[in-house]
Amino acid sequence: MKIPRELDEQLKELGLSPNEIKVYLLLLNIGSLSAKEISEYSGVPFSKIYIVLRSLERKGWIESIYDRPIKYIAKPPIEAVKNAIMSMEKRIEKAAEYVSKVLQPIYEEKTLPEKPEVWIFHGERNISMKIIDLMSKTREELLLALHLKLNTLINYYSKLVNRFTYPSDIRVRMLIPESLVDDMSIFKKFGIKIRCRDEMYGGGVISDRREALILLDSGRRISTAIWSTHTSLIELAKMYFERLWEASKEI
Repeated sequence: MKIPRELDEQLKELGLSPNEIKVYLLLLNIGSLSAKEISEYSGVPFSKIYIVLRSLERKGWIESIYDRPIKYIAKPPIEAVKNAIMSMEKRIEKAAEYVSKVLQPIYEEKTLPEKPEVWIFHGERNISMKIIDLMSKTREELLLALHLKLNTLINYYSKLVNRFTYPSDIRVRMLIPESLVDDMSIFKKFGIKIRCRDEMYGGGVISDRREALILLDSGRRISTAIWSTHTSLIELAKMYFERLWEASKEI
């Protein structure tokens, strides 16, 4: 049977190989045939005929009739095409899910330009509230370096107690000057590790390596702070914290 070129191309678009096209059109025109007869009439070598038949059956183009010998018949074209579409959709969905899962993290890590946010906070109360906000959002690690006393933060003692009263896996370390030991040592009972230094110049808060709040002072007060999600700034702040921590003493 001579297959029209356009029909041949469209059947290939539906996922059929040249041998599968020959076999399906043969069965569609003649009816039920055995594997040996299909091989003879279609010209597909007998060594390959069962591979072709199993493939067509799996794709929903033909079905087998249990007889002696087993016979094969073509399914109606409308049904076969629907089966082909469903099969192709499943393959595409599976491939799309896998590709997205594997490649999206690479895209997000390497391709997307970083768009860090930077905000400036003024006033001790606003800064204290931002520190409490960072504490409430932390899920893994919280680092605090307080170089001067924040009266507003102490006044919100109850919020801090509620944050760390219940058992959690959050790692919390606090670095303070000796002048704040009496005010801050109360937090040790909540599992917070606290170390102190004779003096500290500047402070900050780092939450999960995602946010950093750099504390600035004017004289004896913390009046300004810079908050950012900039990766390099956060890593620099953490590096500085770790150096200070190693050179500090436990209380």
